[in-house]
This record gives sequence, structure tokens and C-alpha cells, in this order.
Amino acid sequence: MKCHNLVGVMAALPTISYDDQLKSPQALKGGQKLVIDTTIGGVPTPTTSWTFNGQPLAPIAGQLTIDVTATSSKLTTVSATSVHSGSYVLKAENAVGSTTAEFTVTVKGW
Repeated sequence: MKCHNLVGVMAALPTISYDDQLKSPQALKGGQKLVIDTTIGGVPTPTTSWTFNGQPLAPIAGQLTIDVTATSSKLTTVSATSVHSGSYVLKAENAVGSTTAEFTVTVKGW
């Protein structure tokens, strides 16, 4: 972990950790639930943002939720369809810098 001293306080580059299974492309059948659950670290506490195929991603009532705490970010799609196929990128950023994690998802059958 890369550490920096910011005005007497040790600071650390953001980290994103998640289940090893998510490190390879995910293939879902239409109608399945997609959950990308991550743990976020860093000092000061990083802010997070999601993009989908390069565009900012926002929650969609009844379809897509993004739950964020100081130490986690979780994206959930209730019933995946082909429009959910693509590249999801989570970015964690603080005063030290930023890091990203990319998740590739393919949904078939809907």
C-alpha cells in the first residue's frame, strides 16, 4: 500500500477488494440478479463512483441500486437483461490518488 504524510497524518492510496470470482468476466442468464460487492479502503476515506461502458452510472428505481458506506460499495441489478451487458468500473478516490476496478458482465437470453 502506498502511504503519504499529509500534514502529520498518514494517508493511504485507495484500495478496492472483492471476491476473486468477480475478477473474471461474469456470464448471466436473463432475469438473474447481478451483485458486485466491494470493500473500500484508504486514508482519508475515499469517495466512490461507478461508470457503465464509460458513462456515469446512477441508481434506477426498482432496477439498479448502488449502496455505499465508508468502507464498501455494492452494485445490484435485480433482474439482469441484455442492456446490463458491458463494462462496470468502480473508482475510489481520495487526496492521495485514485484506483479503479473493472467488472465485465454478459447477460444472455433476454
